[in-house]
Amino acid sequence: MTQFHFPPRSTRGSILGFSWGQIGTAVAGVICLVIAANMLAVGRQGAAGGLLLAAVLLLTIGLLRIRGRRVTEWTPIVAGALAQRVARQDRYRGAVWAANPGTKHLHLPGPAAGYQWLPAVAADGLTEVGLLHHRREGSVTATLTCAGSNLVLADTSVQHQRLTAWADVANLLGTEYADSGLARWSLTARAVPDVSNRAQRYLAKQAVDTGAAAYRSLAELTAAAGPGTQRHDVFLTVVFDVRKLSGEVADAGGTDAAIATVVLDKLTGVRAAVREAGIETGGWLTPRQYAAVLRGQFDPEDSDLEVAPHAAGPVAAETVGWSSYRHDSGFSQTLWVYEMPRQPVPMTWMTPLFTRTVGRRTVTVVAEPVPAQLAQLATRRDKVARAGDEVTKRRMRLVRTAREDEEARAVEQIDREQAAGHVRYRYAVLVTVTADSPEQLRYDVRAVRRVLGRCGCQAVVLYGEQDQAFVAGALPLARGLKPMRGWFA
Repeated sequence: MTQFHFPPRSTRGSILGFSWGQIGTAVAGVICLVIAANMLAVGRQGAAGGLLLAAVLLLTIGLLRIRGRRVTEWTPIVAGALAQRVARQDRYRGAVWAANPGTKHLHLPGPAAGYQWLPAVAADGLTEVGLLHHRREGSVTATLTCAGSNLVLADTSVQHQRLTAWADVANLLGTEYADSGLARWSLTARAVPDVSNRAQRYLAKQAVDTGAAAYRSLAELTAAAGPGTQRHDVFLTVVFDVRKLSGEVADAGGTDAAIATVVLDKLTGVRAAVREAGIETGGWLTPRQYAAVLRGQFDPEDSDLEVAPHAAGPVAAETVGWSSYRHDSGFSQTLWVYEMPRQPVPMTWMTPLFTRTVGRRTVTVVAEPVPAQLAQLATRRDKVARAGDEVTKRRMRLVRTAREDEEARAVEQIDREQAAGHVRYRYAVLVTVTADSPEQLRYDVRAVRRVLGRCGCQAVVLYGEQDQAFVAGALPLARGLKPMRGWFA
């Protein structure tokens, strides 16, 4: 049986496992401790006591962890959340309360506020394609609907073939299309209760003799199965960097229509590559379909298949406390999977997340290909840093743990994979759980966390960032990754 082994999340800091924030805080604590000793020596006990208390506080902040994060990592999150609340930016009002209702802007909250529709028509001259243009970021986003057959029930050879084909697609997106403007992509899989009960509607529509005993039996069966049925939707979202396409756009005229033409040409190739991998596609979402998907995530009770493009956002949304996000008829909480399974797992290791939970949930994988030269530089930097840490620990006679050995082996494995031509990705896995009440949300989140634990994953609630996390985890917009800075991947 083919198994996959994920590399452990790196715990190496700037120096001996400590970040620069921790080091700076600890140094400040030591300085306060020295000054306190001098104050005590000259008889100024009050000032010495204050500085001693400050030293203890700084050293505690530098070393303490709360809910899986260092206190120094919590500082910008808490500061940002407090500033947001002081400025009353923690709530959003759309629809008729929007700044410019009815315009081409989508009126989405938070980091998605800059999107607007870019008119685009497919090669057939009839089909519209929903392109979201973020002018400030210089990006164009499109989403492809996908559907696949059951992987769990397939033979092992078929499973291996499908995963190999998808690996080829991921490699193609990270090489050929990344070189021609692809900035990042995401795979969003959502499971929503089928409140419309398609089986029941199909039976009522196709039945000839509604008075027969067989019809009554099937009607009772479909009616009873309705509350437990779910609909699964899969979306592949791609984001193109307009700046990388500047040459092609200039050749096409340099207008918005030229941007749409160039991006549509790329989308044709992406869809062809996905179909060659044996994945069925339903085409790129039209503006009305795209708006319906976004609207359905904000308002779970809205089950329309098409929505006016400018009505994609919520009527109202706000952050509730530190751990949940309220939007129209739903409450959501987003978890970040910060640690993938440490043990080897089979090809279907995520199946329980989709089959053993019944709530409304969205699983999103956001991936950004790292340029080959930058990936090589990052790997070389990791190897040099780990070699330096090993020498330092040997000289200081510090203990080297088994996790550090595993992380070092992971760096060597990544180096070999890059040398073999594989693409290095920066990625994040987000799980958004949505319910119709806070009580139900807590119950569903506990169920999802239990399933993630059984899958070997470790997840943490993104406290203080739920509004941004919802946009990244619940909406097919391929957001949620920090931008690469300079030569750091």
